[in-house]
Amino acid sequence: MSPSDQTFLVGLQVPNRADLAPAVQSIITKYGDNIMGRFGLPSPDKEKGLIVLLMQEAAAVDRLTADLAEMADLQIRTVAFD
Repeated sequence: MSPSDQTFLVGLQVPNRADLAPAVQSIITKYGDNIMGRFGLPSPDKEKGLIVLLMQEAAAVDRLTADLAEMADLQIRTVAFD
């Protein structure tokens, strides 16, 4: 199986959603051509946000997560499926 056959889920937990959301959205928009799908939910108290991105290009996942990792307190998890 080639790496291009992989599918990735990139999960983000955004604390202080009101403060961080604009910067997170800016980074996600930068990789918009590489994102096949997006699902987002606020926590019940609206303080946190959960975003899940569906991607297929490993290099784009690496670049996206590296950019996001520069933000303090943002939790990032990636799952790869063959």
